[in-house]
Amino acid sequence: MKKLKTATLLALFSLSMIGCQAETPPPATDSVAAGIDVDRSTPMVSSAGTQAIGKPGAPVEISYEVIGNPIVGVPVSINVVVTSSAGPLQVHYSINDQSALIFQDGQVERLEIIDPSAGSLQQITVVPQREGRLYINVSAEIQAPMGTMIRSMAIPIKVGRAPASLPVNGEVKHGSDGEVVVSMPATSSN
Repeated sequence: MKKLKTATLLALFSLSMIGCQAETPPPATDSVAAGIDVDRSTPMVSSAGTQAIGKPGAPVEISYEVIGNPIVGVPVSINVVVTSSAGPLQVHYSINDQSALIFQDGQVERLEIIDPSAGSLQQITVVPQREGRLYINVSAEIQAPMGTMIRSMAIPIKVGRAPASLPVNGEVKHGSDGEVVVSMPATSSN
C-alpha cells in the first residue's frame, strides 16, 4: 500500500511538472524577438566588473580614488571619474549614515554632466565622524531609448585613528643665545 501511494505521488508530481513546462513560453533568443533594442557591440558589465546576463546595464563607468589617509574629523577628498558615450547624465552623491560621514559645507550633491564621453572628473569632500569602513554612494542616471538607466556604486572609505603624538625624548631647554634645544643626556650602560 505504501509503495502504491509513493508511486501515485511521484506520477502526479511528474505530470504537474510537465504541465508547467507546457504553459511556459520558450525564452526569446534574439533581442528583436523579445522586443528589446540592445546594443550588442559592447558587453553588459555590472558595477562589480562581471558581465550581467539578460539584463541591460547603464552605459556608464564610474571610478574613484581616495586621496590621503582618512582620519576622523578631518576632511578627505575623493576624485570620481564618470564616463559615458551615451550622452548627458545626472550624477548624485549620497550618504546613508550621517552619524558616520557628512559632506563638507558647500559640497555639490547633484550635478549634470553634458559631455561625459572623455570622462568627467569631480572632486568630492566628506568629513568622517567615526572610525571604520564608511561609504559614500554615487549614482549616474542616463536617459536611454528604453527609459532611464542608473549605474550606482558605493565608495568605501577606510577611516583610521589620528596619529598619536609621539613623546618628546629629552628635555626642552633654552640656550644662552635664546635658541630652543632638546637636551638628551647620554646614558651609561653598565
